[in-house]
Amino acid sequence: MQLVLMLGWILIYQTARLLEYSPHASLWYPPAALSFAAMTLLGARAFPAIFLASLLTSFIHYQQYGAAEAVPYFAVTLPSLAHAGSYLLGALLLRILIRTGQVNYSAMLVAYLLLAAAAAFLAAFSGSWSLQYEGVLDNAQRQSIWLGWWIGDLVAILSLSPFIVLLIDKLTANNLATHLPWLLRHGNGPLPDYLLKLFVCLMLLIVSMLIAHQVQAQEITFLILSLSLPTMWLVYTESVWRSFCGLAIISLTIAMLMAQLDLEAFAVIYQFTIAMISVSMLFGTVVPVLQSTNQQLLHSLHTDPLTGVLSRQGFFEQAEMLLAWAAQHKDKICLAVIDLDHFKQVNDVLGHQAGDRVLQEVCQTLSKQLRQQDLIGRFGGDELMLLLPDTAENEAMQLCERLRNSIEQLQIQVLQRHVTVTVGVCEHHPDENFSQLFLRADKTLLNAKKLGRNRVELDINSAVVGS
Repeated sequence: MQLVLMLGWILIYQTARLLEYSPHASLWYPPAALSFAAMTLLGARAFPAIFLASLLTSFIHYQQYGAAEAVPYFAVTLPSLAHAGSYLLGALLLRILIRTGQVNYSAMLVAYLLLAAAAAFLAAFSGSWSLQYEGVLDNAQRQSIWLGWWIGDLVAILSLSPFIVLLIDKLTANNLATHLPWLLRHGNGPLPDYLLKLFVCLMLLIVSMLIAHQVQAQEITFLILSLSLPTMWLVYTESVWRSFCGLAIISLTIAMLMAQLDLEAFAVIYQFTIAMISVSMLFGTVVPVLQSTNQQLLHSLHTDPLTGVLSRQGFFEQAEMLLAWAAQHKDKICLAVIDLDHFKQVNDVLGHQAGDRVLQEVCQTLSKQLRQQDLIGRFGGDELMLLLPDTAENEAMQLCERLRNSIEQLQIQVLQRHVTVTVGVCEHHPDENFSQLFLRADKTLLNAKKLGRNRVELDINSAVVGS
């Protein structure tokens, strides 16, 4: 991995040099993005590769500017230390903050932006001083370039580091999937849809820069800000992988077109555009994350985590809607309340793990035999509920009797006996709500227990069917 980092750093350094719009100033500086991303993900392990790659390029850089006949080897280490050390410091602070686990995703993004800006400033300021110390720059030159240096580094970090982090993580241990699963959980749609969105972004970008090339007026260059809308469309609807890949492609395209179309006079505007789009897309990833989190919360609220059936709240909410539908269409609907017989003894004697396994297998058995429109939920403890739409009481009794027999035949031996259930069944009356229906079914269940358990009982106004 160290060799890959070194070669990658040197390669993108040469790319950045090709796109310089003035000495020591690029629209964006990709090596800074790789340095900050690698050290954020790998920590101090990435420092040797980044330092050695920077040292080699500093040596070449020193010879190019010809500050002296002989290269002072100690002095050329200063730009490398300035670069690698600055980004290591910022990355380590970010890693410490993330590892505390005390910040949410939005706060993490704010910390990333602040530390990236601080690290880029330190790298530019100390790097320009080191070049002055070497004799490559005089004081006036240093003062004229350090700001452009800082902005170029920062723009690259904002636009490229997120994708580089994902790429390095993919090539190494995939730790992000473990530590930030909620970030990577948001899935991808069809690839043609993603390519269409990216195509729209690139077309807007190319057209706006071609117009700027023709007109050569500062006001026209601001047309590129229209790119913010399709990039938001991209990030809101695609995974972070695709979003950050698109961001990297967009920033690279802007940098290349600016050089090819002789738009260096408007470099600051294009730097601002890349920075604005990058920050917007970074914070735009909060939306899919929040959507995913809300879906998980909603699922956990409406689903029982142990058995996978509906929770009490989820069952009650759906039951109210089904009752309203049945009343409107004058359909019959029945509720069955199920209780596992002597379940407390299972927990007390065999332990809660055995009790949990029994509950899970009973719910699986019930779920397999119910129709798609039927609801199954867990009221709490060992009490389950079935809501049977378009079902009269005699049909509900027959179904529940089949379910009771199926559970009794399960190969679950607890306390030297098979698992059995007692069921109370009620048909919905047109003038009652779900809470009233449930109370009737629960009373019917209690009555069935008094009659001996392991039976199906209809409410007191109907016939009794037992085992």
